Amino acid sequence: MVLNLYLSKMKAGKTIDIGFANVEIYEHYIISTINEGVTFGETHLSTLFDIFALHYGDRPFISIANRAHDYTIDPTMFKRDKYPSLLAIGVVCHTEASKEIAKFERTFYDGTFEIFDTIEDAKSWAAETLQAH
Repeated sequence: MVLNLYLSKMKAGKTIDIGFANVEIYEHYIISTINEGVTFGETHLSTLFDIFALHYGDRPFISIANRAHDYTIDPTMFKRDKYPSLLAIGVVCHTEASKEIAKFERTFYDGTFEIFDTIEDAKSWAAETLQAH
């Protein structure tokens, strides 16, 4: 019951096209969908960090990556760069290949990094994780 109330508060969000991705911004989490063929690098990460700072500041939040498209990311960025109030990363994989890549990327991240099959599962996990924090 409490979790459902928490989830209902998280539903209202806004979507922004930032050129290389669409981001859906909610009160306690953000969902990013990187565009097909993007080579995601430091400049892209810096843009996301700017969005994190603007919308979350030092409030705890979760980032969910919706891997709806194929794109390239340097997994060593997970070791080098972490936004201070980011509690966890969730990755929604739509193919087995995407899931294998996410498993590899997880080895570079020093924090909570979970893999999901659906956006709904990732949102539920985000609510539970934030509620436990």
